[in-house]
Amino acid sequence: MRTPSHTRFGRTLLWLAGCWLASACAGLPPTSRSGAVHDILITEDRVSPQDLIVQIGDEVRWVNRRLSQVWVYFFRDSLDEVSCARGFSLFWANEEEAAIEPGQSVSVCFSKEDAVSYTVQSEQTVMRGSTAGEGGSFKIPKGLHAAVIVEGAPVRTPR
Repeated sequence: MRTPSHTRFGRTLLWLAGCWLASACAGLPPTSRSGAVHDILITEDRVSPQDLIVQIGDEVRWVNRRLSQVWVYFFRDSLDEVSCARGFSLFWANEEEAAIEPGQSVSVCFSKEDAVSYTVQSEQTVMRGSTAGEGGSFKIPKGLHAAVIVEGAPVRTPR
């Protein structure tokens, strides 16, 4: 029995989408090659520091000190602002996400000046309904909101 062409096309499209998602951050190094490393600690009731100021190229590491898994979300496509990434994946092409197990960490190095807000959630964001643009909705759990402020290298004045 022959498989209908629309089924083969759907399978091929699904396979290509999976390959694209798996390779979204594949070209980025996992750690900073030149910057400092800054830790953001995630505990049961807070993110510390809530606002972190870093330099371009510094590595920002989120460390889960909770007893359960957490998710970190950047609600925009930040791949062009990132020079290294470990543990993050492109999610629905408009945000970055990372699941962090207890005692584990993920990290990112930012390559542009900006204020980058993020949310730490105890539950994953879930898409409901259609994914083909016909509607659908997101279930976004409450989270802890914080930001990373990325500054350019300090300007040195001659003596």
